Amino acid sequence: MSKPRKQEAAQTNGLFQFTLAGLIIFSLALMGGASFITYKLEAISRPKLAESFAVDPKDKTHTVHVGPWGELVTRDVSLERPVEYLTEEVALPQPEIWTFTGRKPEAVKTLLQRNGLSAPQVATLFATGGVTENNSGTVLQPAADFLLSLSPETRHQLFTGLAGLNVNLYIDYPYIFPGGSLDEIYLDPRLQPDDVELLKHLIYANGNARQLSDYQTLLCKIPTVERRTALTRALSRQSAVFAGLVIKPDTDVDKLAAYWSNVPNVRFTDIRPLVDALKALPEGGNLSLFYLLPKFARDRLYTFPLPPQPGEPTMDCHWTTFNFSNETPDNRFNDPDYAVRYIQKNYYPIAAPSLYGDILLLMNDKNEVKHSAVYLADNIVYTKNGNNFRQPWMLMRIPDLLATYPNTPPMRPIYMRRKTD
Repeated sequence: MSKPRKQEAAQTNGLFQFTLAGLIIFSLALMGGASFITYKLEAISRPKLAESFAVDPKDKTHTVHVGPWGELVTRDVSLERPVEYLTEEVALPQPEIWTFTGRKPEAVKTLLQRNGLSAPQVATLFATGGVTENNSGTVLQPAADFLLSLSPETRHQLFTGLAGLNVNLYIDYPYIFPGGSLDEIYLDPRLQPDDVELLKHLIYANGNARQLSDYQTLLCKIPTVERRTALTRALSRQSAVFAGLVIKPDTDVDKLAAYWSNVPNVRFTDIRPLVDALKALPEGGNLSLFYLLPKFARDRLYTFPLPPQPGEPTMDCHWTTFNFSNETPDNRFNDPDYAVRYIQKNYYPIAAPSLYGDILLLMNDKNEVKHSAVYLADNIVYTKNGNNFRQPWMLMRIPDLLATYPNTPPMRPIYMRRKTD
């Protein structure tokens, strides 16, 4: 159903696909963390509460929004993959390989021409790259010089056309850079100018976002481990939200309890002593949303998964969304058909999210659900973008999440709510 930053791009493993008739039936049926983090309490000078939580109007990364969830204070943060997770990836970069399962070379040539390459370009690709035909299909190793020769327009048409065919991981799940995030990477002082120029050469636009699919070629062209590590960390940067509640002496704790107890396995009673303690302070305090997440979500928030081992579940958006409040993860959510049946049985559509635990689905024009996330409060969702290990579990604002999944025409957000017994 997110790659990055990182769609990761269009979800191909675990998407939900609806025919028109199926969608009607679906709608009718529906209608019928890794660590435990807290803020420190300032106790030295005890400034006035208004000063403690004042927001600089020029600081667009720090906001306070009041609603039924209480007084929600948020700040934008950036996450990068740990260096320890990059050792093999940057030490031994692998050449870019395209695998065309079930297609003979001539069929591959036709497919490539249908998706943006001219006949001379296809001839060059096959003449300069390595081509292997086996019982499973055709394996192609494009030459780096050929990939560097492509224009951004051709690159866009080719890679968006091949996305979802399991040709290459980074074609299916490219690095995606919404807004001005890529410009920030270009200015990263850790990066060498030559590496930045090479990166620029491989970038292509997709809607309002920019994307990178030739990541493996990029790594292979950078000469040292240190430079590859710096670039990989910069590319892995994710814009996330760090959030908490402002607890004041006049905070209505019962109102908070009513809102934040809506999700199974969130026991507000367990943290009420802490909330009451903050409320009793002369100037109040902050309560991290970590305290208000079920254990599954709390243990994973702001962390990157390790590369999966054989037999392990696909930790994608759907697995994350529908296990959000489970004490033990249910790996049946890796099966799209099971997930559809689960939604039909347990959720109904709503116009907009307003309760903790509502879910967001992003649907394309083919009635395929490309992404799912869990609504927390205000416009904040808990999300895992994509099914690969380059994507962390994090909090995002809904507009930023939509920008991370570029599509033409744009995807439609659909909101659902769990049925009550």
